Amino acid sequence: MSYVPQGIHPRVFNKMIGDLRERGLWAERHSYSMRVMYQGRFVASLHFYPGYNLVEVRVYAESRELNEAIAREIEGVVARYLPGYNLEVKFLR
Repeated sequence: MSYVPQGIHPRVFNKMIGDLRERGLWAERHSYSMRVMYQGRFVASLHFYPGYNLVEVRVYAESRELNEAIAREIEGVVARYLPGYNLEVKFLR
């Protein structure tokens, strides 16, 4: 068995950040993690695992309705730029 490292091109991350910003969510990235803000508050984090085709999304806004709306926006962006990746969404509030 051989191991072939996988990655996500930085341009893909940049496009995802731009798309999230157009949707009203401020996003910044560090390596394979992304933090998301809405109206000046941190509301979500994304953790990318390209070797497993997985994105773990942690959502922690003030209300259930806002959490669900943020998760839908994030799911739309991930589906657009990383087709074939699975999303694991965790609501922490």
